[in-house]
Amino acid sequence: MDEVTTAELLLFGHLLAVVAWVGADAVLQVLAIRARRAGGERMVALLGDAEWLGTRYLIPSSLLVVAFGFALLGEYDGVYELSQFWVSFGFAVFIASFIAGAGFLGPESGRLRKLAEARSPGDPEVQQRIRRIFLISRIELVLLIAAVFVMVAKPGL
Repeated sequence: MDEVTTAELLLFGHLLAVVAWVGADAVLQVLAIRARRAGGERMVALLGDAEWLGTRYLIPSSLLVVAFGFALLGEYDGVYELSQFWVSFGFAVFIASFIAGAGFLGPESGRLRKLAEARSPGDPEVQQRIRRIFLISRIELVLLIAAVFVMVAKPGL
């Protein structure tokens, strides 16, 4: 067996972080479907779990994806570049995801938890806003899956 190269180690780290990030997002969607069927209290509880997971797991894994990705670009030195569609698309999806998470999903989750405590978990406004959060995160998941596909297919290369 040949020695493992730096590029292979970086690719392994990149892929492992992608699996962690996209996999957790997918599981959250499955749990959201189950929670919606269970009712208001479970949806609010899942929202709290998603907020916790976002800051302690999803953000770090997404940052690792980008860090390993840029390290790979450096390792391949000019073979792969940010100007290539498949690289820039993946980075654009990361930026969109980060903005959605930091600018809306995280803050709105915190506001909704407080609103659910003040009213009730079954309050129609609380439930409508929770559904909106999970819809936006579902769109984010579709974009992440598209980014994975583009990274694998490397169109234009």
